[in-house]
Amino acid sequence: METEEELNKQLEDILTKIDKAKRELKALRGHRAEGSKGKPGAIFIAGKERMIEAAEAAKQLETLKQREHEIRAKLHPGSH
Repeated sequence: METEEELNKQLEDILTKIDKAKRELKALRGHRAEGSKGKPGAIFIAGKERMIEAAEAAKQLETLKQREHEIRAKLHPGSH
């Protein structure tokens, strides 16, 4: 059984990771791929890679949010 102090530390770590993941996801979704003129294929490939990275970041964010919910449930078992 984890102590309240351990759970609070885990929650703090998770919230930090969530914030970082949100910023990363925003950066991935916000910038268009830039390529040199005359090479539209390179722009398309870079854009696809960014979409894949954004999907992976979104999945990681959801996993972190689920973990946050689990920790909060352990901290406050009667409120759920």
